[in-house]
This record gives sequence, structure tokens and C-alpha cells, in this order.
Amino acid sequence: MNQYCILVHYHELFLKKKNKSWFEKKLKKNICLHIGALPYKNINIYASRIFIHSIDYKLWDKYKIKLKNVMGLKNAILMCKTDTEIENIKNLTKDLIKDEQFESFRITTKRQDKGFHLTSHEINQIIGAEIQMYTKKNVSLNKPDINIKIELVRGKSYVGFKQVNGYGGLPNGTSESAISLLSSGIDSPVASFQILKRGVNVVYVHFHSAPATNKQSIDNCKKILRVLSNFQIKSKLYIYPILELQKIIMDQIEDKYWIIMFRRVMIKVSCMLAHEIKAKALITGENIGQVSSQTLSNIHSISSISTLPIIRPLAGHTKEEITNIATKIGTYEYSISPHQDCCSFFLPIHPELKSDVNKIEDLESKINFGNLFEQIVNERKVYQT
Repeated sequence: MNQYCILVHYHELFLKKKNKSWFEKKLKKNICLHIGALPYKNINIYASRIFIHSIDYKLWDKYKIKLKNVMGLKNAILMCKTDTEIENIKNLTKDLIKDEQFESFRITTKRQDKGFHLTSHEINQIIGAEIQMYTKKNVSLNKPDINIKIELVRGKSYVGFKQVNGYGGLPNGTSESAISLLSSGIDSPVASFQILKRGVNVVYVHFHSAPATNKQSIDNCKKILRVLSNFQIKSKLYIYPILELQKIIMDQIEDKYWIIMFRRVMIKVSCMLAHEIKAKALITGENIGQVSSQTLSNIHSISSISTLPIIRPLAGHTKEEITNIATKIGTYEYSISPHQDCCSFFLPIHPELKSDVNKIEDLESKINFGNLFEQIVNERKVYQT
């Protein structure tokens, strides 16, 4: 009876040298969280590989969906294990592919066990010739229908061809926390995803203008958060009502500066939250030149109120690139659902494009917000996955 396991290759951890084992343990823990109740006996780390032993191969489609979303994972391969003897490898390979439909194949061998008397190239040739004779199919090194992987590790051989590719990066929880300003649009969920790939623990904040606007943006954000929770299982969303702050701004400031002032309010509140939970940075979905508030002058004016670094992973992306990522990770359909954004709902006809940060700060210094910032902190809601 074949012994099935899943062989996981990680992405950047080999660069970590002396700290690699700590990163590996984090990745192992995250794999356990993601696969949850799916059956397995144990998970071991050796030879820069992670092995999930004694899995149910019939549930491979479920395993691969879960594993694909584990940050730091390069790929995962459904494997069968045998002793490292060339005849065993031949027989196991033929057994695995006997019911598969394909016209071309290749053999790809990695030999961690350098004590074996055959090189990787020699194993490729021997097994390739055997499979070609057995199936009468052609070898294709560039575009094979199936790529049969063979890995020799510590006296054992692992053979398989069913593989799922991950998103790479670093395991979740290996970096510190950051606050992501999450709208219900396309960009900010993608920005959050990009930073999740860097191992950052992302906490989300959303601002709304209800009852002047409807609450659809809140509902959309909750749906987006559930998608992003595929990549970071335990996620938290802080929801702030900022309408009263917006009313004071609109009452006292020329309309062309409204959006800049609204954004400064959001940055200030986000920094307050960051200091409360000890987050080290803010994340936004800003994309240079995409909308009026995202000119370089306005980005400068908005950023000056921040007491923390602001990370903008999408600054140089095109809208098509951002949309493609949103579609790939599953947030796009919720981001295009109808909603009223707390900024664009009040967008003036002629917003300022090249604001002066000194003037913005001077105008803001004359506004008396009273205790409204403390009030909206008390009125915030928290949603968790």
C-alpha cells in the first residue's frame, strides 16, 4: 500500500541562515492552522523541506486549496514514499501514473541524499526511459502534460506529480503588526494582500459616513476581510464612524481641500489605533496619480500628519495589474459591489491637485474638533474572523 504525504517547499526562508529554523517553525504552525481538521499524522521539517505525513490522498483537492493560501509556501506536492532503490522508484512511478491521461511527460529529480550512487541526471534518464517504454508517450522538457517529481531525502524517495503553487513570501506572523486602511474598493485589499506576503500581521481599519451614506461599504469590507482571512486566519477589523468629523471639515474648509482633510483624519485615527495595539506602520492602497488625492503633492499633505511610516505597495502598479491580483485572490467581486465610499460621496467638482502641506497644516490647526476623535474611538465597532 502506498504511503502518501505532502512535500512542502518554502520560498524565501533559505535566505535566513541562522534564523531559518525559527521561520520554519512559524511556517509549520501556520500549515497546521490552515489544514485544520484535514487528516494527517504529523508534520516534520528536515533537509529544508516540510513533510505532512499520513494524509488522505483522496482529499488532495481540499489540501491544495488550504495550502495554496499559506504565506511563505512556494509549492506543495502530493507524494508517495519508498525506499531509495532504483527499482522501487520505477515501480512506484509506474503505479502512480497508470490511470493518468497524458501525451507528454518529464522527470525532475532533486537529490538531497548525495550518498545515493546515481546522480539526478542519471535518475531522470533511467526513470524517463522506463516510463516512455511503459506508456509509449513522449518526453517534453519544456511543456509536459505532467511533470513527475522525484526527491531523494535521507534514504527515502518521494515521487509525485500533483502540485499546487503558493504565493511565496514569508510566513504570517514573522514580522510585526501594521494597520491597513481598508476601503471596500479594489486597491486596499490588494495592498493588504501584498503586505501579508511579507509576514506582517495585518490589522484592518474601515471608515464610514453612515447615516449620510448607506452601510454597504461596511458589509462589503466584512466580505473582503473573510477573503483575506484565507491568508491570515485570525483577522480583526475596526470600524469607525467619521461623519461628524467630516461635517466640521465641510463647514469650515474650502471644498477643494475636503478629501485631503478627510484622509488626514483617517491617518490620524489609524495612528491612534496603531499606538494602542503597538502596530509599527500603516498600509494604504494609494496608487500614484490614480485619483485626485493621490498626486505626489497631495500624498505629501496627507502623510504629514502620520506619526508612523506609511507603506504603499501599489504606488507604481497599473490599474490592470491591481485588478488582476484582486481577481486572483478573490476580493474583486466584493470590491465592485455597489457601495457609497465615505470620501468619494463628498467629492467636490474641482478637488485640489497640488496642495501645499504648510497651508493644509495651517488650515487644520484652526479647526476645533473638540473631543470628536475620542468619541469616534468609543463608538467604533470591531469585527473578527
